[in-house]
Amino acid sequence: MKRFLFALLLLGLGQAAQGQTVEKITNRTIGIEVVKPEGWHHLSAEANLDNLRRVGPDDKEFQEAAARYGNAPVIAFSKYVEPYPDLNPSFKINIRPLGALAGRSASDILQVVLPAMLRVFPDMTIEQAPMETVIAGQAGSYARFTYTLKTADVSLPTTSELWIIPKGSYFFMIGAGTRQDEANGTRAEIQSILSTISFDPQ
Repeated sequence: MKRFLFALLLLGLGQAAQGQTVEKITNRTIGIEVVKPEGWHHLSAEANLDNLRRVGPDDKEFQEAAARYGNAPVIAFSKYVEPYPDLNPSFKINIRPLGALAGRSASDILQVVLPAMLRVFPDMTIEQAPMETVIAGQAGSYARFTYTLKTADVSLPTTSELWIIPKGSYFFMIGAGTRQDEANGTRAEIQSILSTISFDPQ
């Protein structure tokens, strides 16, 4: 009887686990997998571009930077459905060819990316200078910076985090944004997404 009750308990636990809405996003073409958090939403390429247009200055320099660094991510999540009236916590994975950066370290690549962002956001402050890190067994570099995103209606104090992970002839650029006060989404949430990444999924 005890064995029977124990078996029923195990069956119940298995059903509870299956009821959880865990969604693994796998892109075998580029070799990456990540888990979308429960309650978060897929951020479409169109919504991503709309966000860039909404918060970016309408000048040539910004448009060039957006074309270079802000094209459609291969994987993107936001905490809230767009359009959203406040800063929407987001997590995005882009991929770029190394090109002339081949052979350079992840920190070197970050040092190339950051000046372009400084030109777009003059009030940008680097809170964490590029430092070495490891993501899912791959060597990379991490930096954190703050700045103000401005729309026609509001100014949004923003914290952005950026990870660069070179792999083969290309590199992954993983970016995340939250409010500086973390009022509607936290950096801990971002870290929890980052921890689910795996490369070369089977």
